[in-house]
Amino acid sequence: MFKSLKNIWKYSDSQPTEITLAIALSILAPVATFIEIGFMPFFQLALVAAGIYQLRCVALGQLSCRIRAAFMTFSLYLTSFLMYIINIGMPSPSHYGWLILVLSSLSSLRRLKTEELHRNG
Repeated sequence: MFKSLKNIWKYSDSQPTEITLAIALSILAPVATFIEIGFMPFFQLALVAAGIYQLRCVALGQLSCRIRAAFMTFSLYLTSFLMYIINIGMPSPSHYGWLILVLSSLSSLRRLKTEELHRNG
């Protein structure tokens, strides 16, 4: 069972995850960071733009575009998580959701890179 779950996690298509991460990045992340950390117009605009870019890349189906978008998404989720740790810490268990988003976006990026290696190899 664990081997099967590992293979599904490692090789399944990441498009549904990419869409979910993009929507959360463009809608929920700017609102959450604004409420809990403060007004950061450049960063919050970057969150929205990266989320929209990732949705566009998934819709186009271009692997290289999806990889760039997944890297941006991972970077922004990681940055948000680190800003939370530095500014307010992790005051409640729900704040660890940022860590889940970081790990999910990293996993999505990893699956896309694996797909790229298999296509080119």
